[in-house]
Amino acid sequence: MYTIPSSFQIFISPDCDRAAFIQNYLNDAGLEAPILQMEGKNHIYVKFPQNQYNPTFRIKTVIAHYDRIGIGANDNSAAVFCLLEWASEIARFYGGAQNTAAGGPLFHNIRLIFTDGEELGAAGVAEQGAFPLAQVFRRLGITNDDIFVFDCMGRGDVPILTQTNLPRKAPAKFVKAFSDLEQRAATLLQNSAGGRWFSLPCNYSDNASFIANGIPAVAITMLPSLEVTAATRGEIPETWQLLHTAGDNLASLTPQSFEIFHNILNNLAALKTLC
Repeated sequence: MYTIPSSFQIFISPDCDRAAFIQNYLNDAGLEAPILQMEGKNHIYVKFPQNQYNPTFRIKTVIAHYDRIGIGANDNSAAVFCLLEWASEIARFYGGAQNTAAGGPLFHNIRLIFTDGEELGAAGVAEQGAFPLAQVFRRLGITNDDIFVFDCMGRGDVPILTQTNLPRKAPAKFVKAFSDLEQRAATLLQNSAGGRWFSLPCNYSDNASFIANGIPAVAITMLPSLEVTAATRGEIPETWQLLHTAGDNLASLTPQSFEIFHNILNNLAALKTLC
């Protein structure tokens, strides 16, 4: 059974310098984590060793915002903390293992970015911190990654794949690419949570910035099973009612969620999709 570490309480404390916490955690794991400053926001890019990539297969860009409103234990500290643990684990595993059973080097093809300013998205997607980041992706021609956005992963036992309404005039090529990515995400959740997953309409996260820039991106969250059932009846899940309130605290989290999320992440690292 997963136990939430005491360092998580430091991360959600009101006076925590969260960018410094993330950088120090990664540095202690032997990973560089430079700041990408864009329009007053400080995104953090995790630099895995180059030999942990294989250009034959798609890059999997993983994104989670570290800014918060109030305590933000679930939104979005839980996802960020799990990703920090996971980054340390895969860097060590893929760096230490020299060969697969077939005799080739192991690789994970993960690009990991912690974003700043997601909570500003309520003022419009162009105000979201990830919007200029997505613009850079588009300008550099980075449009074929599989982009997975994780938000509010610390409460519940059912992974939720966000239902996304694409722009009406979206090109057919974009719609096809998004549909393919959505199917890969659904399969990932199916294989990672004992077949228990669901798809629901949810508020946009950083996926909105990428979609607005013509780049497919899916968002994944977590809910308790009873709340999923209630949501199908049109009720607002309690988990979502807690967001941006004092109730989004350590006591509201469920360690089982961390276990499921780690399983999702490990399966994502192992996922290989040809370019």
